Amino acid sequence: MRALQVAFVLASLAVCGCSGADPNTFPSGPKDAAPPPITNGDAGSFGTEAGSFGNPPPTTTECNPASVSGFTPKWTPPEPWKQKACSSQQISDFYAACLTPPISAQTCGTFIQANASCATCLQSQDTDATSAAIVWHEHDAYWTVNIAGCIAEAMGDPSANGCGAAYSAAIACRQQSCNACWAAQGTTATFQQFSTCEEQAGTSTCTSFANAVPAACGDIGTGPAGVCMPNSGATAQGAFMQVAPLFCGQ
Repeated sequence: MRALQVAFVLASLAVCGCSGADPNTFPSGPKDAAPPPITNGDAGSFGTEAGSFGNPPPTTTECNPASVSGFTPKWTPPEPWKQKACSSQQISDFYAACLTPPISAQTCGTFIQANASCATCLQSQDTDATSAAIVWHEHDAYWTVNIAGCIAEAMGDPSANGCGAAYSAAIACRQQSCNACWAAQGTTATFQQFSTCEEQAGTSTCTSFANAVPAACGDIGTGPAGVCMPNSGATAQGAFMQVAPLFCGQ
């Protein structure tokens, strides 16, 4: 995985987010988006993806699912598990220093400088060749906990035909359908509108991708990938703390 520099981290501070819930109810259930801490200050509940510190919230009042005609999901295989880059304390401290609002750039920067290998292991960009425990999207507008990559590792199938890839495609479709929420300038839409848009996309523009998940995965919650699936009542921090140690822990 490409090394993430301190400057990137300071430019991209955010609250936590996750992708998906019980695969048998996917994509209904917990939503995919949470408000940026700079505007809302709370990570919200499980199932949320987060906006970044210093970036504006979605800025269009037209925040409805858009056509995904021609959309082809990109599967990015996950980093391996158990990289031994972080202790449990470091993972918890990273969340506290860099992902918990109100966010202090100085506090996060101090942590990153002292724990560079761990911080690098924990995050990646959606343009990277492999995906880390959390993945940044839309030029650092928000990030997701890498549930799909976790599933792929747990099931021993990181291929583009596996369950993890199908799960990723369903999430990516919802993002694609609603990314226009981030495009316009000067209006007053909120991150909640983006979150609601994604929820609606799951049962409209992205139905075919959602239906492919149980076909590819079966009942993930009761199989090996169950370790990757926070329950619907988990907090954002809880979801992060469930997945991040699998990628970067000892």
